[in-house]
Amino acid sequence: MIFDNLENCELYYDLNKNMNIAFDFIKEAVEKNYDIGRYEILGTDVFAFIQEYTTKPSCEGMYEGHKNYIDIQYIVSGTEIIEVYDINKGKVKVKYDSTKDIGFYHDIEKASFGVVESNEYGIFLPKDLHKPGISFGNVTEKIKKIVVKVKV
Repeated sequence: MIFDNLENCELYYDLNKNMNIAFDFIKEAVEKNYDIGRYEILGTDVFAFIQEYTTKPSCEGMYEGHKNYIDIQYIVSGTEIIEVYDINKGKVKVKYDSTKDIGFYHDIEKASFGVVESNEYGIFLPKDLHKPGISFGNVTEKIKKIVVKVKV
């Protein structure tokens, strides 16, 4: 897992051949204030979702894991906590669905986390379970987020 701000995105271009395309989309989507929805960027290799939701307590969230995609979760507005844990230590709650590239996990002990604010993001590799959308300071907040999926 990586937590950083958009000014440093070039540091992570070497993680995958399409990371620069993903970050270029984020920059354009922020500049042009793209609407909520799904965006095709580079076929199934790179695509994105722009979402709005309200944060929730940690006990209401679930850890998710992916095998085929890197997640870049960029906060357009608001502040949330994203919890992170090693996929090899998680217990499966909902079996991995290969068509959706997602599985859910529970019984996580001693997770790490990042507090992510506007202009910041988390990068989650297939080894990283992550639980986004968690309230910071037990205060619910409306979030606008861009999630870019980059095929590994």
